[in-house]
Amino acid sequence: MFLPVHIQMANRPCLVVGGSDVAARKCQKLLEHGAVITAVAPLFNDDPVWTAGGVTLVRQGYEPGLLAGMFLAVAATDDLQVNAAVLADAEKRGVLAQRTDLADAGDFFLPATLRQGALTVSFATDGVNPAFSRMLRDEAAAAYDDAFGNYCTMTEELRCSAPWHQLDKKQRKSGLRAMARCSNKVLTLIRAGKQDEARLTLEEAAGIKAQPSQHPATVYLIGAGPGDPDLITIKGAMRLRQAEVVLHDGYANPVLLDRYCPQAEHIDVGKHKGGNCRTQTEINTLLLEKARTGAVVVRLKGGDPLMFGRGGEEARMLSEQNIPFEIIPGVTSALAAPAYAGIPVTDREFSSSVGFYSMHKKNGQGLSESEWQRIANGPDTLVLLMGSTLLSEIAENLIRYGRAAATPVALITRGTHQDQSRYLSTLAGISSLAAAHKPARPGLVVVGDVVKVVPSMDWFSCVTVTDSED
Repeated sequence: MFLPVHIQMANRPCLVVGGSDVAARKCQKLLEHGAVITAVAPLFNDDPVWTAGGVTLVRQGYEPGLLAGMFLAVAATDDLQVNAAVLADAEKRGVLAQRTDLADAGDFFLPATLRQGALTVSFATDGVNPAFSRMLRDEAAAAYDDAFGNYCTMTEELRCSAPWHQLDKKQRKSGLRAMARCSNKVLTLIRAGKQDEARLTLEEAAGIKAQPSQHPATVYLIGAGPGDPDLITIKGAMRLRQAEVVLHDGYANPVLLDRYCPQAEHIDVGKHKGGNCRTQTEINTLLLEKARTGAVVVRLKGGDPLMFGRGGEEARMLSEQNIPFEIIPGVTSALAAPAYAGIPVTDREFSSSVGFYSMHKKNGQGLSESEWQRIANGPDTLVLLMGSTLLSEIAENLIRYGRAAATPVALITRGTHQDQSRYLSTLAGISSLAAAHKPARPGLVVVGDVVKVVPSMDWFSCVTVTDSED
């Protein structure tokens, strides 16, 4: 008997064995829920999922060692012996596994799911007839419209409010039952566009009256965090669920869009290598156009919206145009990427000060001599963002203005992602190390004695490259 369980899959490592249409469908579903996929097969079909972000292809036959570190595995080959071997090897390692040719022989199956905001409805036949499950899901889509997601969002907002937390346990339990009983009325109001009346109905059912915002925002400038989708703040996720239009950059994890606002209009305004990039003026114009339609607009920015981003420029522009806005801070990569690499930017033993610097100024200008001198003689720890392409210049100028050539340096790439890497050297050696290994982007540079603690603070799996590996 299978127990229906909802599992948090964000950043969970999963193995998909096979390169067929069935394997591609399983891979796509795992990706949609934030998993990080390793797919192994001698040949893969032409499904675009194999080239999606978050998928690593291993072009070979299955080997038991590929299960190391995996959370779950899916055997989706045409070879019955291979599928059986995957399940047997997974059982030995304590890895959950499924074989698509005999679904009831595995530990789990992936049901047909319908998602509206925080509401998930699943259909399953214990693997007996997946096509029937999918048909039921498709038929239910008309019954579970966007109003259900909006209802869940309103419920979440109410439960995050101060008046709710002033209720005792018995009152909260009673309030939840009352909100459920009035759900049909609330859904009807939402569908009629009466959002305020729907919210008031929920508040009255719960026995509270939430305080209305004095300045309701039209645009939310939200920090998405540095890459790991679980690092978005609770408030940021809550506002994202309300979004009707989302303008997102290239550093915001796309998993957030599928997780919190699949019903919204998604507009990519990021900077992409070799692609057509929107100018900041074009982004500002688009932001104003969408806000003036009365839609709830989210500007989703990687990291923190004001930390070396253009959130400040956008906020001032909105203010000048009398567009109400709210700024929701995010976890900046300047703190998160070093932490995931095992580096504290301050430490009582090594550093009592830290400075954050952008290596790219407005209009592509470089740093002046006086700025280099100030940085070199500045805080104990230097965190240099957007510096991975300027390593030679960074090392040369910091040494020239007083930093010791033996100062430890870490170059961290793809911070907080499952494929994060760190390159450890000194000011004297970091540029040659990077030249030899050609690190991925984006990357940031940490300079200072705090880099020494890396061996004793490893907690997140990432590739490490040092001078000794040249």
